[in-house]
Amino acid sequence: MEAVREAIGQEVLAARLAEHSAKGTLAHAMLFTGPPGRGGLALALNLARRLHCTDRASSEPCGACPSCQQHDQLQHPDLHFTFPVVKPAGKDKALSADQLGTWRSLLREVGPHFDMEDLRDRMAVGNKQPFISVHEAADILRRLSLTAHAGGWKVQIIWGAQWMRTDTANKLLKVIEEPPQKTVFILLADSTENLLATILSRTQIIPIPPVQEEQLGAWLRGLGAADEQVSDAVSLSEGDLARARRLLREDTAGEFAMFVEWMRTAFARDGRKASNLADNFHDLGREQQKQFLSYALHMARQCIVGNYGAAGAVRLRASERGFAEKFSPYIHHGNIVDMQEELEKASRDVAGNVYGRTVFLDLSMRMMELLHRPR
Repeated sequence: MEAVREAIGQEVLAARLAEHSAKGTLAHAMLFTGPPGRGGLALALNLARRLHCTDRASSEPCGACPSCQQHDQLQHPDLHFTFPVVKPAGKDKALSADQLGTWRSLLREVGPHFDMEDLRDRMAVGNKQPFISVHEAADILRRLSLTAHAGGWKVQIIWGAQWMRTDTANKLLKVIEEPPQKTVFILLADSTENLLATILSRTQIIPIPPVQEEQLGAWLRGLGAADEQVSDAVSLSEGDLARARRLLREDTAGEFAMFVEWMRTAFARDGRKASNLADNFHDLGREQQKQFLSYALHMARQCIVGNYGAAGAVRLRASERGFAEKFSPYIHHGNIVDMQEELEKASRDVAGNVYGRTVFLDLSMRMMELLHRPR
């Protein structure tokens, strides 16, 4: 279970949390912000292990006491997990407890550096959107009202806190502000953007920095990646281990080909071909539609970086660079802001289950105008 314990690249933060734990100055509610692949969950698990370890002779968890052994199996009775799920068929509530076995198996097999895409795949939710329900909040309150095992700490981890619905967050406000004695909340979210201000005001916000390239590269080589794969993944992942691991097995040739064809179609103002591409986009399904729009946004951003002479900062595969170098002059300060907003809006529409063909056709019409906008 070593993989579950690793906080790769976050040793400084881990030491700081350990120091607060030893001194008794740990905040009762913390919010770790940053992409999941940076290691927030690993930090949370390490801290929980430290709080539960019964061997006080060392500042580090002993790894041998009953509590540490329970942590090895992700079975400690006072370590509670909440994460986004969908409502199972035949049930009227969406609860993490129904997917706890899936969550544990993902942690054991992959380690703590995974993201929502990994969890969605493992839960096989299809096009359904996972969320953290108000019923989950009631379950958290029930669990935390129980007496702690051996009188120790209770640790509640809420992974993907940005997927809490408003009624869920409101139901948890009081317990986060005034938790039961010896109870710690650790919330993990990509950013603070989609969280209620009342949640933010009740937590100590701890940004998780990107993993350094050297450590990221060493980790990838440990997974058996070849040097060229490592170079691409380090360049593109922006210090996110989950993203880097996916890049090792991800084939973006199809997305790149579709992006190139789409941009050429929009530049040519070819409405008939744009209509055909909208049909292709619709056939992808919602999750792949979102993935393509994310890829398109990435390509647009890299083009603007290259357009302004910051070649060293461009994060593209070798196969993508040739097209980007030729195309980047058409993405500039006169259209990039609107282009980014249109792509983000399209992604939100897709997530909101707007008809895919309509989203893409409307987006294509906007791209036709934006690509011909003067600098």
